[in-house]
Amino acid sequence: MSGKKSVKLTNRDKYTVKFLVTDLKKIGCTPRVLDTVGREVVYFEWSQAQELLGEDHPVTTNLASLLEFMRGGCEKLLIEGALWRAADTSNAAINQAIKGAPKEFLSYELLRSASHIRFVLDSVIRERSNEMKEYKRMERGVRQELKSDPDNPELWNKMRLLLWILGRYKESSEAFQKAKKLGWDKSTSHFVAL
Repeated sequence: MSGKKSVKLTNRDKYTVKFLVTDLKKIGCTPRVLDTVGREVVYFEWSQAQELLGEDHPVTTNLASLLEFMRGGCEKLLIEGALWRAADTSNAAINQAIKGAPKEFLSYELLRSASHIRFVLDSVIRERSNEMKEYKRMERGVRQELKSDPDNPELWNKMRLLLWILGRYKESSEAFQKAKKLGWDKSTSHFVAL
């Protein structure tokens, strides 16, 4: 989501994992959005699946993987530079997180009420809008810093992260390539979290 258009979610009586993922893609899967939905929706579903279906059930194990991705996995991929190509969009990241998941998992009907899930999604839409404003302000600041220190790989990496969160993936990729060219390395990077 670029922040220029409002998000229109489908009204649903029930949510499946696939419906939840579809709505997340419309919102824009930033680490902050994913963490909130993971905490407020997916954690409950995973804990219930453990009790009702068992720990080794494909739905339970795939919910655990999705939860891990949402509660820090996506952020780790972003910070470590694994999401750097223009094609590494937020939607591509979530597609990769559920790649190979069985149909049984994707069609699994979530136990939380549709109204609760919709409330959480509406709250992350507002959160995402505020996040966009916050990161646009930060982008302006980093651009100013880059004017006085254009060969700083950490600043270029910071710009890459900001642009990715803003949904400007091509520019993010270009900033990452510049950071790498100037010597950026994930093992010496100062970022620990977004």
